[in-house]
Amino acid sequence: RIPEKPALLFADRQLTYGELNTAADRVASRLIADGVRPGQIVGLWLPRGIDLLVMQLGIAKTGAAWLPFDADTPVDRIKVCLDDAESAGLVTVAQIDELGRRCWLSDELKAAHPGPLSHRHDARPADPAYVIYTSGSTGKPKGILINQGAICHFLRSENAVLGIREDDRVYQGFSVAFDMSFEEIWISYLVGATLWVAPKQIVGDPDALPQALQAHHVTVLHAVPTLLALFGTEVPSLRIINLGGEMCPDALVARFDRPGVEIFNTYGPTEATVSASLAQLTRDKPVTIGRPLPNYGMLVLDEQQQPVPQGQTGELCI
Repeated sequence: RIPEKPALLFADRQLTYGELNTAADRVASRLIADGVRPGQIVGLWLPRGIDLLVMQLGIAKTGAAWLPFDADTPVDRIKVCLDDAESAGLVTVAQIDELGRRCWLSDELKAAHPGPLSHRHDARPADPAYVIYTSGSTGKPKGILINQGAICHFLRSENAVLGIREDDRVYQGFSVAFDMSFEEIWISYLVGATLWVAPKQIVGDPDALPQALQAHHVTVLHAVPTLLALFGTEVPSLRIINLGGEMCPDALVARFDRPGVEIFNTYGPTEATVSASLAQLTRDKPVTIGRPLPNYGMLVLDEQQQPVPQGQTGELCI
């Protein structure tokens, strides 16, 4: 719809939506020619930057699922996760023989024939979209598989409340191996916003990050409360702050609540697809996990799976 609009900004590189689409089609065409299909799982291991997001979108366009890894993940853990997922291979920057699996190199995929997406098989809602591996309570990595229908539904549902728009500039700081990155990346694609991909050295720096957000006119920040609490300065350009991943203290809301800024608190386990509930926060009311997202339902149940009376404790069922 808006091929000339900037989609990704990283360091001195910029990719428009048209360029991003063409680059991802090239990647997908090569992967499809090599037999990648919906229902399969493809590993994704690249450093932060535009190439990582192009490869992620290329895998998505094949209809297959991706299994993302942090840039600093040890090779032995990658092997354990790829084996457990029965992965078709790994998209990465260099051949890794000890994995015993196909490695597609990002430079070769980028240079693939730029033809149309031939022989593409459309993914169905029940097909896997991505797999996130948590550390697992037993110490063995535990894979959580989310299907296409669930993630597409979530993106539309959450943004019906958040209201991220085409004219927004969105901070991209989360690892793609953490599911809050979907709120940054894929809601932006959904509405045609521009993603500012922060360099690695800034992502964890509470002094440099707020200054960089302001310098790049970022309007939307998705963050964990711990990071926001460390900010040394305000960021006047922000209009939406979306918090999640851990408990949000009331004092943090009081500090950042001002006219022109909307602050949200999201809650939900990875298994329920990123988030399941959301609260709009203001300094004059206590922080809660809010209400279910549109088309979600939440109940507090007892051991017999019956709703508990108002004010009683039970298990949260999403």
